Amino acid sequence: MKKMELRTSNAKFETNEDGSLVVSGYVNKTEQLSEILGATKRFKEKIAKGAFSRAIRTQKEIDFLAEHDSKRILSSTRNGSLKLTEDSEGLYMEATITPTSWGKDAYELIKAGLYKNMSFGFRTIKDSWKKISSDLYERTIEDLELFEVSVVKNPAYSQSTIAARSIEIIDQPEIHVEEEKEERNIHKEILQQIKTVDVAERMLKLDSENSAYRNLVDKEKKKLEELRAEKEKMEEDTMNEETRVLQKAEDGIPSTGIGEIAKGLEHESNVYALARKIPFEGDSMKIPQETAFGDAEFVGEGKNVRDVDIPTASFVEMKKKRLGVSMNMSKKLMYDSGVNLKEYCKEVMTRRTAKALEKSILAGQYEEEFKGIAFDENVSASNISLALKVEQLRKLTMNVNASVLKNSAFYMSKAFFDKVAELKDDAGQYVVRNVVIDGKIVPTLFGFPIEVTDALEDGSAIGQVPVIFGSIADSYTIGIKKPFEINTVQNDTTHVLRGSVLFAGDMFADGAVTNYDAICKGIIA
Repeated sequence: MKKMELRTSNAKFETNEDGSLVVSGYVNKTEQLSEILGATKRFKEKIAKGAFSRAIRTQKEIDFLAEHDSKRILSSTRNGSLKLTEDSEGLYMEATITPTSWGKDAYELIKAGLYKNMSFGFRTIKDSWKKISSDLYERTIEDLELFEVSVVKNPAYSQSTIAARSIEIIDQPEIHVEEEKEERNIHKEILQQIKTVDVAERMLKLDSENSAYRNLVDKEKKKLEELRAEKEKMEEDTMNEETRVLQKAEDGIPSTGIGEIAKGLEHESNVYALARKIPFEGDSMKIPQETAFGDAEFVGEGKNVRDVDIPTASFVEMKKKRLGVSMNMSKKLMYDSGVNLKEYCKEVMTRRTAKALEKSILAGQYEEEFKGIAFDENVSASNISLALKVEQLRKLTMNVNASVLKNSAFYMSKAFFDKVAELKDDAGQYVVRNVVIDGKIVPTLFGFPIEVTDALEDGSAIGQVPVIFGSIADSYTIGIKKPFEINTVQNDTTHVLRGSVLFAGDMFADGAVTNYDAICKGIIA
């Protein structure tokens, strides 16, 4: 059962007087504490700045509903009728309500002031808690997944509507407050003990025959030696930890959730998102390539079914490759900046990793990279002249199996796309045409989407590959040994002395074409 948290607040709606069914208003004000929530354990809650922006970027479709009823959609981000933005105040909504019967009714109820509450359903990805008093906590939601926004008249009725959709409403989130522990300062303890030993020795000098003073000196010196031995052990443990710190996130290094990062990678690179992903077993593995093995066939009763043999040469071998990125940030800058630089670093690292993955999938050519499509000699190639012709591009679409055309697209460098965009057909019409897909304007060629990428060459020299056509989903496979994960390192000696924080991310994987019938490339000849 899907789980969702629900928050409702009074809203001030604005409506147009020109008859258009447009409403706008704030869904939630960020950085503002709510009223006291919770039944068994009481808490106040606020949404951190930036949480809604990240949620909007990663969620492909968010609906505006009436009373949280999924059958009464008023507008949606899918077709652009719902616009959600996070500004300096909070999550702002502007919706053009679809003029259905319930849409018109909802608009009139909003306009009449009968619908006064805005509600949104979400799942918490990351939050933090602190204790305000003995029976009250403060919760900050730092990252969330936004499912829907809704206008409601009776919040209690809405909860029953949601329950009917097999969604469990979480009324009491799990409270996890880390007890603050005072960090031990062993160096300070040693200095204090040296002073204690010094005082005891002075007392013994004043009365050298006093056995009690002598015993006191021996006792305090022993304590001092124990502290020094403990300090040496702590330093040794720290050094040992430094050798492991970038190798094992489970050893206590804070890390960003794998699911969250994976989602971010796919959001930043559609090429990576489309590629088939499988678990990587062992240090290397062989994946069968889909080739013309032969189809199944009808056979008579009592006759044997013909075997389909997979040739040894039809296997592609994968060996795990490491892809990594890191960023250093001074703690002073992080504290003084006034923005969440930690999240900024992770977003930048995720974006750069996604671009590196895309480049490796499309044009990887070195031993430490994936086996890229452009430099794979087994990928069928179609010649393209420097004086580009429409017929040469159309021929590319004929080099892939008809069964994958529905999933196919063109992938071009920016320089090559600029040339293609200037081409015209026999009727004098530009061959590149823009269409709206999921509310976004997408350039197409012969009805196939065009994706512009930095990974491919510009097509200005013989032998370059500036364009690829086909289905990434049907042709390319990525074996993932360890998903991309970002670790935070700040307590080792180097970064403590430097006053800095290291964000280090890496993944272990390999990729290659596993279906040559589903992809082809254009090469300048």
